Amino acid sequence: MTNSLLLPEETATAAGRGVCPLRCPDCRATPTFTPTPTQPLPGGWFGVLRCDCHVDPVLDSIPILRRGHVDVQDHVTGRTEIEGPDHDTLVAMLEADRGLDALVEMLTFPPAVPFGLARHRGLRVPFTRGPWPRLAREARRGEVAEMLADVGALTAQDWMELCYARSSEQIAGDIFPYFFARFGQPRYVASIAMARHLPVGRGPVLDLACGFGHLMYHLGARDEAVETVGVDRNFFQLWVGRRYIAPDQRFVCADRVDALPFADDAFAASLCSDAFHLFDAQQGAADEMRRVAADDTIILDRLGNRLLEPYDSTFERSPEGYADLVGDAPVRLTSEDELIRAYRAGRGLDLTAECDTAGLAEQKWLYLVSSRDDRVFADTDEIAGTPHGAGSLRVNPIFRVDREEGDDGAVHLVFDYPSAWYAFENAVMRTYTSAGERLDPDAFEEVAAGRPVPETPRLLRRWVVLGMPPRYARPPGEAPAIGSVVHGLWRGAMGRLRRRRSSDRVR
Repeated sequence: MTNSLLLPEETATAAGRGVCPLRCPDCRATPTFTPTPTQPLPGGWFGVLRCDCHVDPVLDSIPILRRGHVDVQDHVTGRTEIEGPDHDTLVAMLEADRGLDALVEMLTFPPAVPFGLARHRGLRVPFTRGPWPRLAREARRGEVAEMLADVGALTAQDWMELCYARSSEQIAGDIFPYFFARFGQPRYVASIAMARHLPVGRGPVLDLACGFGHLMYHLGARDEAVETVGVDRNFFQLWVGRRYIAPDQRFVCADRVDALPFADDAFAASLCSDAFHLFDAQQGAADEMRRVAADDTIILDRLGNRLLEPYDSTFERSPEGYADLVGDAPVRLTSEDELIRAYRAGRGLDLTAECDTAGLAEQKWLYLVSSRDDRVFADTDEIAGTPHGAGSLRVNPIFRVDREEGDDGAVHLVFDYPSAWYAFENAVMRTYTSAGERLDPDAFEEVAAGRPVPETPRLLRRWVVLGMPPRYARPPGEAPAIGSVVHGLWRGAMGRLRRRRSSDRVR
């Protein structure tokens, strides 16, 4: 079966959807897809891809084009946080028709040391040596299997909490609000404003280092929808994105930003949001993004300016340094501040004039667009409606839910930064987001369920409700089904034992 980044359920509609084909960056062949005899999850395909030089696993419709261990890596530094299963082991499991077991391995992170004992050197020893780590990992596999059995009833929040709140201390837990409360952040506002410069109706767009696919969701939900293919090195983020955030888009797990697995001009444009300045191979990445995009059209979204602290990365460049990446191609740069001002004023940016890079020296966050198609730079139209409301309206996760005492039982939504660092990075949110809103219980229940109420236009205007995926978050104020590491491990261990007993009875 030939794979053109479309797995079997997509073949019937592929001709009209402009789906771009995978191409091996080494042998340049288009791989073929062989599904496993058993397909363990509805709505996803498991199998292997074969080209002239590699055999690669496909888990739940996500090709994994990596070598060695498919690790969980820190999103800033790239350091390994959790060592993942070996690429060849995944292939062997799929060839043995153990697709679900392979997916469980990819989604299983060692649990945190219980009871907060990781901070106490002497007390943590029994949980870091001896049989406990192996038993805890086995129980976590059971927990993940139980969650996959309920995959349709869970949310992206449930899986994010599993990774960032209930897993090993090696995984930076403070990253949870960075990802979960992404909708409504200044960087997201600037990104959806910059996305107006993407070509529409000319084929799919590449989103390199897409993470969980927040921007991909917006591009698919807005009035002028754009198909996207998201590429990232972290399988967990891609899987949550494919299942819960942007299920109508496509994802590929790959880590070679300077050797993309696509043919020349496969996309209408290439986009990289809030990540490019972290790459060490920036020139190679820019060249590849241009190679796979028609008219060399690229958008580099939220680039750190090395002229200003604090630094996200040692690879940050000056405005002139970023412009140099595209050689003699036309290029425009702007800033996050200007994009947010334009969005709040209901206007686009006209980038037809040459940019003055010197004028950006005092701007920390830069945005670049380059293309040999002049139409990409023109965007003088007023912004119609509220693009941040595209999709299903839900309560902004930045708000804390307080239920008031008294006869009316009013609900108070309170703006609440989750951490001091989050407040520093997203201080601009307070200039356009409501400090708090008071709703009667019935109105709150309707808003929490995504149904319109008379207050909805005001709540959208004040960023209290936002366009978010329907299965992104639990209803505001609802407690998680699994609230602790110990509870999760107990549930996982009991589920594992139950399945073993059932298997023994069958034998």
